[in-house]
Amino acid sequence: MKFYADVHRTKKNKDRSRITYTKDETTFKHVDGFSEIPAGPGDKLFIDTLPVQHTEGAIELLRRRVGVYYLRRLTLIEKVRREHRLPKSSRGDIRVLMSIEERWFRRVTEDFLVMRRMILAYRSLMKTYIRLVNKAKALSGRERITLKPAISSIEKQLEEVARMIAGEAGRRYPAYTGLQ
Repeated sequence: MKFYADVHRTKKNKDRSRITYTKDETTFKHVDGFSEIPAGPGDKLFIDTLPVQHTEGAIELLRRRVGVYYLRRLTLIEKVRREHRLPKSSRGDIRVLMSIEERWFRRVTEDFLVMRRMILAYRSLMKTYIRLVNKAKALSGRERITLKPAISSIEKQLEEVARMIAGEAGRRYPAYTGLQ
């Protein structure tokens, strides 16, 4: 059975997301996480986007042997919405997903999700590091010295996360160990 889900932010709390899903085009239900979707082995779930905060729920679905697919290009939603003259709502977005061919969706694996989450942590640290280094360059000598401990601490964290990513990649992707 095919499930279609739209992930969207809530109006009250912009940091929180809600999932609207359907398996037939008539009944729409709302859940807070992917693990609450009643999909079973052999089912397929097609979603527009996969936020990082829902990684655990997606992994749980994969362990239940549910195929999870996310849309490769989000620009397709707007294009198909205009073609079919559908409203910009979660139900409209689900109807858009239903009309998009399966070839535009990419299957998700547990390895991909775990590595993606770790890489996101690394990128976040890297952005903070770059921001601090740029601010330190703009400051004079005395003020620059006050930022050095923070910069060196983030450098250590970056190295630690990079080691964790390399270790995890070695376990999950055998071809990666041959590249080192």
